[in-house]
Amino acid sequence: MLKLMEIQKKYHKNRGLIHVSLSIFPGELYLFVGENGSGKSTTIKVISKVIFKDKNMGTISNDFKRMVYLPDKRGYPRLLTVKTYLEYFLEKIPKNLVLEAWLERYCIPNKKIGSLSKGMLQKLGILQTLLTEGDLYLLDEPTDGLDVESIRKFKEDILQLLQKKKTIIISTHNKALLKEVKPIIYTFKEGICYEKKQKST
Repeated sequence: MLKLMEIQKKYHKNRGLIHVSLSIFPGELYLFVGENGSGKSTTIKVISKVIFKDKNMGTISNDFKRMVYLPDKRGYPRLLTVKTYLEYFLEKIPKNLVLEAWLERYCIPNKKIGSLSKGMLQKLGILQTLLTEGDLYLLDEPTDGLDVESIRKFKEDILQLLQKKKTIIISTHNKALLKEVKPIIYTFKEGICYEKKQKST
């Protein structure tokens, strides 16, 4: 279980988070929904420890042993090919995993990363995340820039993770994303996290 209690975060004079409290239970899918600047990405960064909450402002307890984080903005070594990058940066590739099959599934060419489009880079980040073993997956705007077919495949792979009892948090503008599995929704607005909607319809 992951629990945030009264978390606050300031950016200069602006509040990034204002008294954010929420609970994340194992094996569930959560959507953090809100507009840009609403606080959903900042909350994910606090959970992942990319940034830290303000001193003496709130508490965090986290029982998840291994978190996998896909940020909304990423840097890549431009001169490496896609396959070389994945083979190097994935800590351990299962013996039965065929990288070529995954690249084909997401239609990612094995080219130098510097030549890839924004959409291809987004799919590369998703692929690296999906192939990393974890207990809690944090995905910040993963469908941004994806085509319809890639979103469909992404949703299928998220469902596979849920079947393995993984816990997933996705930040998005689209509260209807993965509505078929009735995710638990936290709505963010101006740094405030509103009461979750249990198993939305």
